[in-house]
Amino acid sequence: MDVAVDVPARDECRSPDVERDCEVCGSSRYSTLAHYTTTDWPVVRCDDCGFVYLGAAPSYEALANEHAWEKSFSAEERRRDRQRFAWIDTTTRWRTKIGHWIDSYRRRRALGLTGNVLDIGCGGSCRVPKGPTPFGIEISPAQAGWAAPHFEARGGRVIQAAAIDGFDAFDDGFFSAILMRSYLEHERQPRLVLEKAFEKLAPGGTIYVRVPDYGSVNRHVMGTKWCGWRFPDHVNYFTAASLRALAESVGFRFSHTNRLSLFDDNIIGVLKRPA
Repeated sequence: MDVAVDVPARDECRSPDVERDCEVCGSSRYSTLAHYTTTDWPVVRCDDCGFVYLGAAPSYEALANEHAWEKSFSAEERRRDRQRFAWIDTTTRWRTKIGHWIDSYRRRRALGLTGNVLDIGCGGSCRVPKGPTPFGIEISPAQAGWAAPHFEARGGRVIQAAAIDGFDAFDDGFFSAILMRSYLEHERQPRLVLEKAFEKLAPGGTIYVRVPDYGSVNRHVMGTKWCGWRFPDHVNYFTAASLRALAESVGFRFSHTNRLSLFDDNIIGVLKRPA
């Protein structure tokens, strides 16, 4: 069970990074989840809608540099290996393979076989299935450079930028689909990103979203040892309800495609822009 405590006054917990209000409902009232605040980054819960997020998040400059994925990956793997119950995760890796296979199948169905598809937070490779023309946005300069040849070989390109800026390189309605796989949990302005995505999608277009599920059985069982915690670059901790509320408030129709899965610690959802 989550334990909330009163948050200190805002200037008492001010940091050089970016303080945040709730991205789901816009409230500035929140309480710190003391049990889950195991680092200097405060895990908080909105007092009005219950959304869980980091009350202060790294700036985009920090995410592109010192907190870039390729720099934090090894340290994060070592941290997880040192955890008390790491053996449970290691010995049940088969469940993630099942989840990845299902994810790949659903991704191909959601993104389609034609059109222009945007992969936000594409990392160092191209995850867009063969068929459509792939485009990418990646905040890390190193990973954007690694990914660029893969996209260019299929007629697309990669923009090295934060997503909110990278969108500006494309015309409204340019994309038939957008991929947000293992991205939205990193984005400190997910509402603005979804608003921009709505504009860049053609009517009837879809977004395929995959994020860690704060409401998952494994999070309740593992507590502070849950694999979904990653500080400070996971700044949003969605449940299906909070992701639905955010998406629908922007204008999308939301469908939760893996709601019955016990093998995946993630939410897989499809956001549809009405035709």
